[in-house]
Amino acid sequence: MSYEKHLTSDLTTKLTKNIQTGKNSPQDIEKTVKDVIEDAAKWREDKFLYRTAVIVLGILTLIAAGGSIYLTLELPDKPIPDVLVALGSAAVGALVGLFAPSPAK
Repeated sequence: MSYEKHLTSDLTTKLTKNIQTGKNSPQDIEKTVKDVIEDAAKWREDKFLYRTAVIVLGILTLIAAGGSIYLTLELPDKPIPDVLVALGSAAVGALVGLFAPSPAK
């Protein structure tokens, strides 16, 4: 789920709860919106989560590339399994997505 969709979903859920509990004054709504934005901003600035994702995807890319090379050298008459190609391609695509700047910036 993208950042914006999660933010919208979380905000909708919390505003619905506010309305159901009778907390629907402008001040309550403003406080809820600010709280949701602050909570979402904490996750965007989480360096540990970002680094973990990059490391895991990098390792997966290396394993897929190494496995492909190994299989090519050991079994030259056999094709590389599609699942290995798919994992490597997905990992590389995810890494590119993490390093590419967002359109908003």
